[in-house]
Amino acid sequence: MSRTAKPSASQAKPAATQGAKPTGPLSWKDRLTTEDYEELRNTFNVFDEDGSGTIDPAEINKVLEELGLDKRNPFILALIHGLRDQNKPVNFEEFLNIIGSRVGETKTKDGIRKVFSLFDKDENGSVDFEEFKIIARQLHENLTDDDLLEMLHSTHINHKTASNEGVDFEEFYRIVSKFNNK
Repeated sequence: MSRTAKPSASQAKPAATQGAKPTGPLSWKDRLTTEDYEELRNTFNVFDEDGSGTIDPAEINKVLEELGLDKRNPFILALIHGLRDQNKPVNFEEFLNIIGSRVGETKTKDGIRKVFSLFDKDENGSVDFEEFKIIARQLHENLTDDDLLEMLHSTHINHKTASNEGVDFEEFYRIVSKFNNK
């Protein structure tokens, strides 16, 4: 299967039942936009090298090597461990569950807290300059220390954070929530 293949109609996001009322709170998967769902499906298909409808750790490792991604990246390592913990190939539904459990979804406070915890390496409740440097490096962003300091200062001014040296979870949540609502 081509790495740029579009999902077939059978792979499209399942449509909600017409006229059905939710019986409880929606899961993060139910709130995925069609575009997000298709992006996750395309990502899954990239890793499903043999087109079997499942992916296994060997396929993940091969694609990561081809893309030149560092398996020591905590996010990628967590996903690989999530797959390996299954001790079997995983299908798309299981892949979605692993993604959600490891990353969280950015539409709820709990999901945003999971994302924040990925960034807060020293677990002190704040993402500071050094942690932003690590994030920039992991994302392969070519930012200088001055660039990062300017970003922190701009965040402090524009979002009225308590300090220009980092953000705590409540500030992070407030900022991310503003972007989610746009």
